[in-house]
Amino acid sequence: MKFLFKFKEYSGLAFSKDKCNFIVGKSINQNRTQAIQRVCGFQPKKLPIKYLGTLIYKGKKKNFLFEDIFTIIQKKLKNWSSSFLSFGGRLVLFNSILNSIPIYLFNTLMASVTICNRMERMINKFF
Repeated sequence: MKFLFKFKEYSGLAFSKDKCNFIVGKSINQNRTQAIQRVCGFQPKKLPIKYLGTLIYKGKKKNFLFEDIFTIIQKKLKNWSSSFLSFGGRLVLFNSILNSIPIYLFNTLMASVTICNRMERMINKFF
């Protein structure tokens, strides 16, 4: 665990034990996991975990990885649908806000046709 102390020494950054976690493989036994936890003070987590708004996972891509994006978009669309916006107003709002939400996720994961179709249906209902 010297590398954690070296990182802190060289960078001047401190670790927040509330925000830091570690992941171990299935083959690592409970005693080893507890030892790591005692030494570094971080809590163990299991995949998938969220990092920078994107889920980190192992294995085949699943559609559930996009659920957070759909929830955010549905929430925004629901709030805006009660507003009296012209078609042009809706288009400007969509292009400036909603279009940017999934960009990071789509850059890290390839969305399936099903995901793209679902998003397109949500957008079409808004217009």
